[in-house]
Amino acid sequence: MEINHFNCLSIGVGGQGVIRATQILADAALLDKHSVRTAETHGMAQRGGSVTGYLRFGSEVMGPLIPKGGANIIMSFEPSEAIRAIPYANADTIMFVNIKPIIPLSVYQNKKIVYPSFEEMQTNLKKVTQKVLFIDAAELAIKAGSIKAANVIMLGVMLGSGALPLSRENLEKAIMDGVPAKALDINKKAFDLGIAKGEELKEKI
Repeated sequence: MEINHFNCLSIGVGGQGVIRATQILADAALLDKHSVRTAETHGMAQRGGSVTGYLRFGSEVMGPLIPKGGANIIMSFEPSEAIRAIPYANADTIMFVNIKPIIPLSVYQNKKIVYPSFEEMQTNLKKVTQKVLFIDAAELAIKAGSIKAANVIMLGVMLGSGALPLSRENLEKAIMDGVPAKALDINKKAFDLGIAKGEELKEKI
């Protein structure tokens, strides 16, 4: 498939596999013969801080950073992190949001800091784009055999929905090459479950 440029922003918190997911997507895009550029930010990742992965691929990709309002896809591994990604979205952006929250320590330490309700987050996201898909990636990952496979669930959902212009064969190869050997079976099942869920959600985008 000839693509001039495609921008995918991945966001979450430390420990959710955001960078690994970005690397897998980049490897799949390379296997599909695209030019690829990536970048990442993860200052306090090990302390549960925000982590962002930037991926751009296609025939006309000059740099790694996604311009504001320029994301084709935003994949958020934590719901409140999707709010942080709003500046990169536009009316045509498709957002895939894992619904399982990870409450920051600051919320417990300071009663003046309030974690937003799911309804508030949903309302704010849909002010920017109506193409917001919520996924219980944790539940599906547990079904696959490990909560750690939630990032692969999200990759499968994006592919199954038809929003990600990469081949299933090469994305699956990139996943299998990018996860530990002992976790191959779990991640293969997670990928298949994610694709099935994405196919269910396809009509919403």
